[in-house]
Amino acid sequence: MRRVYVDTNVIIARYKPQDPLYSTANEFFTRKDIEFIISPLSLVELNAVISRLLPSNIIVPSNIKKIDVPTLVEFIIYDCNLRLVSKSYLTAYQIRKMKVRIPLEYYLALLIADTIKLRTLDLLHLAYVYLMKDYVSVFVTGDEEIIERKNVIKKFGIRIIHPEEFLDELVPKR
Repeated sequence: MRRVYVDTNVIIARYKPQDPLYSTANEFFTRKDIEFIISPLSLVELNAVISRLLPSNIIVPSNIKKIDVPTLVEFIIYDCNLRLVSKSYLTAYQIRKMKVRIPLEYYLALLIADTIKLRTLDLLHLAYVYLMKDYVSVFVTGDEEIIERKNVIKKFGIRIIHPEEFLDELVPKR
């Protein structure tokens, strides 16, 4: 079974019919031969995005009686068969004479920021993928900025792929 790290934009697209990734996300998450991995950052991001989309910009399943952010996020994690994986460690970081302990993913994001030149959350997602690269095969995202930088990101051993391209690769060659 292939394990893939899924960007939050692909997850949200499944519940937002006006999203260009809506159909692709629905097809993507119905696959039974893929293990869909998210990080604690994804969990926070899902809560933040859902809180901004409620009540009218997202599909709420009719079987959900209590429409609130925690209930919807829990439903989405179950519905998409998402597996939350945390590989967080602390490391020392020194700024002049001040030495602090910070999460390793923050340290990695600091190291790659100048090379990759992406937004903070994107850098942190990439840092998580880097920490899990022996566990996940790719980072599936619909984020055009990340996709535009996939060749630079590849130098860090992380493969970036759009969900449509990923699904096309799964179709057996004739």
